[in-house]
Amino acid sequence: MHKNLGFEILAFESGFYDCKKAWDLIEQGEKVDIALAESIFYLWSTTKEFRPLVKYIEENKNTNNSLQILGFDSNFTGKISKKYFLDDLSNYLSEVDSSIVKSVDWEHLKRSLNLGFDYKFKELKKVNVQSDTIFVNKILKKIETDVNNKSSKFWITTLKSTKVYLTDLALNTNLRDKQMADNLIWIKEMYPNKKIICWGATSHFLYNTQSVEMKSLIIKVLGGNYKDLMMGDYIKEKYKTKVFTIGFTAYQGRYGFVSVNKKIKAPKPNTLEFLLGKSEFDNFLVPLNELDFENYRSRPLGNYYMKSNISKIMDAVIFNRNMKRPKFDVNLYLEIYPGNKHIKPKTEIETELKMVKYVD
Repeated sequence: MHKNLGFEILAFESGFYDCKKAWDLIEQGEKVDIALAESIFYLWSTTKEFRPLVKYIEENKNTNNSLQILGFDSNFTGKISKKYFLDDLSNYLSEVDSSIVKSVDWEHLKRSLNLGFDYKFKELKKVNVQSDTIFVNKILKKIETDVNNKSSKFWITTLKSTKVYLTDLALNTNLRDKQMADNLIWIKEMYPNKKIICWGATSHFLYNTQSVEMKSLIIKVLGGNYKDLMMGDYIKEKYKTKVFTIGFTAYQGRYGFVSVNKKIKAPKPNTLEFLLGKSEFDNFLVPLNELDFENYRSRPLGNYYMKSNISKIMDAVIFNRNMKRPKFDVNLYLEIYPGNKHIKPKTEIETELKMVKYVD
């Protein structure tokens, strides 16, 4: 898509701030694998399957045809945010009004964010996050008058994302998908002539999501009930046919990461996967716009069957006959977290994956 079709930006379901900072560091000479592993959710960026993409970005970064990395998530998703965010924000705000970073409110906001950066979500719920949102609103009021400043535009959107990050974690506000849509729209408006590839969990890209109904009652109870609009609903409404949503489904294989290792059962008759499995090909894309699979169940969401018509919620689906679990890039992980002499035990890795579990 980048090499032959003119796409220039790869936007991840990872931190809006994190990925922008990572790209800035890459342009300044930081190693691509380190910058991406410190910014993009590590369930993607610390896998061996991610290496070819890293190599490709590295090869093209200093050319006139670089593949720029950005993120659209309202969450802070990597080590890079803990290392740089508060200092970068402080430096910017000091130029706007130095009294902001000398206030008690600023110290409170720093404490709240550091609890989030350290995955201390239970403690975060006990602090007064509402006061942080009031403080951020005051900051926004000061800087929104300077909308012609490119730096201010970035920080306005970043601070809006910061509010959602804190309230979603501490107050269960569930504003993430709407903010992700706003962030992606911001990226498109900042780069109006560039074509964008988006990478993330299929669920966030769906449209007509309120029509999605999972087959299993257990899956519905555990969160597979799409009552709220997802990012894809907002993006599809704004850009219509200019956005093309692609999902994935598989005939068989295994899926999961780190401690999760699940088998995909062979599909049942009268399902999309069973139908596609009759093809002579193992991997292919199926455009859905002119097809109707009303009478076929499918499982593009977590490999669980849904009752909904797949052609009404995405534009195409990629079929893989045999799905394989990603392989953990242990050496890269330990380079990012050098304090670990050995791979973390299962319980510690699961603790770090709390944010990923919260995300999807």
